[in-house]
Amino acid sequence: MSHCDGSWDVKIYIVTWNVSTKFPENISLNKLLGLENRPEQDTQLPDFFVVGLQEVNAQPQNTLFNLFKDDLWTQKFKEVLKERDYVVIKTEQMQGLLLSVFARRKHLLHLRQVETEYTRTGLGGIWGNKGAVSIRLNVYGSSICLVNAHLAAHDHMLEERINDYERIVQEQKFHIKAKETIFDHDYVFWFGDLNFRLTGEATTSADEIRAMVARDELKQLIEKDQLLLVRREGRAFQKLQERLPQFPPTFKFEHGSNEYDMKRRPAWTDRILYGVNENNYRNVRLTVDQTSYKSHPSYSISDHKPVTSEFTLKCSLGVRRDENGNVQYATEASRKHKTIRRKKRRPVAANRASALVDTPREAARVSRKSQYNAELFREHHNNRLSYKLAMANNTDVHSFDDIVADLTDGQVYEDTTERTITFRPIDLWLVGEPNTIEYVIPTGFEASNADWIGIYRENFTSLSEYLAYEYTETYKDKQHQLNEQQLQHLQNTRTVTLTFSENVSLPLGERYQLLYFQSTGTRGVTGLVGISDPFSVEKRCPSPSFDDID
Repeated sequence: MSHCDGSWDVKIYIVTWNVSTKFPENISLNKLLGLENRPEQDTQLPDFFVVGLQEVNAQPQNTLFNLFKDDLWTQKFKEVLKERDYVVIKTEQMQGLLLSVFARRKHLLHLRQVETEYTRTGLGGIWGNKGAVSIRLNVYGSSICLVNAHLAAHDHMLEERINDYERIVQEQKFHIKAKETIFDHDYVFWFGDLNFRLTGEATTSADEIRAMVARDELKQLIEKDQLLLVRREGRAFQKLQERLPQFPPTFKFEHGSNEYDMKRRPAWTDRILYGVNENNYRNVRLTVDQTSYKSHPSYSISDHKPVTSEFTLKCSLGVRRDENGNVQYATEASRKHKTIRRKKRRPVAANRASALVDTPREAARVSRKSQYNAELFREHHNNRLSYKLAMANNTDVHSFDDIVADLTDGQVYEDTTERTITFRPIDLWLVGEPNTIEYVIPTGFEASNADWIGIYRENFTSLSEYLAYEYTETYKDKQHQLNEQQLQHLQNTRTVTLTFSENVSLPLGERYQLLYFQSTGTRGVTGLVGISDPFSVEKRCPSPSFDDID
């Protein structure tokens, strides 16, 4: 990753694999992840690994196990990546669909507003064997949505696959203002067993497809691909891009071999698509470059071959247009527009049970050129020629309102992840006694309604590995009792104390760290905003009693 002068780029490595209910026994994942056998041999590691699996074994006993520990596949990936200092940011599972995001440790404080969603499409939406799980997050202020999907199977179920896609797009709703749907995000990556087959079921047999693959006639064969056709027709996935596969169809193989199973027609069911809203902001330009797209035929435990793709995401200072439509180079001056603070969202309903991790309220501040909305525009400027012309020509009111919105709501990109909580050094932590910590809240930081501080082992490998936690003091329920001066104090830099109970039990002989999470509550929006220096724990020697004295 490079980061300088307000520009940055990050590299993301995406894996999709239908594992056909198999367990990761006696296999090495290094080649799949593009890694060498030993960490010191690796070069140019990506900043993030994103792993999307389908048909993970979801039998009841495995589901119960996963409530207390990571599933076996996540454990296997974590074993490989922890040696390279990657941390599990978030994992989301819906029956056989599993999505995990790993980040290099150095990026942890630059990831905000992490949230998960899922959509069932099996049996008309009541069963989760088909559907999608997603994770959205902000990376250095830019929003990314990752979608792992498993759509309807079989050659003749094309319409059902399109319906599945539409249902996922409509039902996936996030709780981030202006990023509430999948395609509101700056970057979108959609991958999985999308199950699109080849047209011509009546005219092109499985044997003929296999023969074309053997003759390396992949260009002719891909023209029959259903996904390519529906994208061209604008029926599904039209907002996304894909480099056409230059590898053989990844389905269906006989287990344990590289031979196609002739009971099914081979097809490119396993895909990785992407999209970027390049002009979401006035002052920067967002781009994405797909640097690889390939299958891995050496993995044969499933009837699918895994597929991987690497991307470089870039945010660079670019050109923008001023109020008169003139092109200008973006500068720091564009950051001086007035910032409009957004209202806090209500916490997500607690009955949507799931994992702990956190969120910050604002990860990329949205600045606006003006505070005027359409009504104020009419009230104060109804004598302007542009407005009179619009009304005289019977311009659609909604269209005109959209024009006004475009003029007043231009977003300005700003990375605010440097605004972090700072912990005071912990000189001594005594086991079996109350321990009070101090931390500094920076100016402008707004706590969410369920912020918490967790205790983790040093060099933790997952954000879900906390050993104990305490909720921070929240002023949400008290603010109506505070006067203006007190409310202003909450916006200034201040030092806060928090006491952990004597019941917190930490094993001796290890080192620990405190992590501050900004969170809206259970299955809410979360973000890591502070990490303490490592500290040791001790147990105070008991004072001698009279019985101990001779």
